[in-house]
Amino acid sequence: MRQRIRNLILLLSLLAFPVTLNYFSPYVSIDGAMNGIVSGSLCVFTLQFLSGLFLGRAWCGWLCPVGGLSDVLIRTNAAPVNRKITRIVRYGIFLVWAGVLVTMFVLAGGIRGINPLHLTDSGISTDEPLRYVTYYMVVLLFVVVTLLVGRRGGCQSICWMAPFMAAGYQAGKALRLPQLRIVATDKPCTRCGTCDRNCPMSLPVQAYRMEGAVRTSDCILCCACVDGCRASALGYRMARNKTQG
Repeated sequence: MRQRIRNLILLLSLLAFPVTLNYFSPYVSIDGAMNGIVSGSLCVFTLQFLSGLFLGRAWCGWLCPVGGLSDVLIRTNAAPVNRKITRIVRYGIFLVWAGVLVTMFVLAGGIRGINPLHLTDSGISTDEPLRYVTYYMVVLLFVVVTLLVGRRGGCQSICWMAPFMAAGYQAGKALRLPQLRIVATDKPCTRCGTCDRNCPMSLPVQAYRMEGAVRTSDCILCCACVDGCRASALGYRMARNKTQG
């Protein structure tokens, strides 16, 4: 039941993507920075960071517009990704974008104001035909990368939003805040490997389970591992994270 609800939420988020695209756009953030304006997308990125303090990357697993699409594409290419390589690509892209963003704010003389509707005066991202081109290009980019790379390859390699939540997760861990995470239950693990196969992020869930919990910012808390475990050896709860991950 939980996975059906999650998939429904992801589907609704994808259907709403033509409306919400600009609120997730790195370009809109940079254009706003050029004018000293904090745009709607930069506000969203800030909220994602704050959510990461307690919920890690749960947004990726439950609300991301292309999250459901990425999960569906696993049926076409279920190959595990090399997370070390995709991390390098992801954070490389993020650092370039963040550097440009900061530079634009500096050149503009700092922050002059906040406008959540910057470049989105109507409140709808695709309010004219040309903007649909941008929408389809973004969707196509994630589809192609995911098909080529493997499980959720797009969000693991080119997503510019994941680093905000990952940073929030790391900050929450450093502050020892209670965080939602996948944990081992008191039921014995049968080591069937189902959790590893079900994980859309290519995580070694079984190995993490032996350590007591999944402690990594790559976990999107989709609970696919929890719901697929016939032994009920996995659960989830809010808890303080005291170890490295």
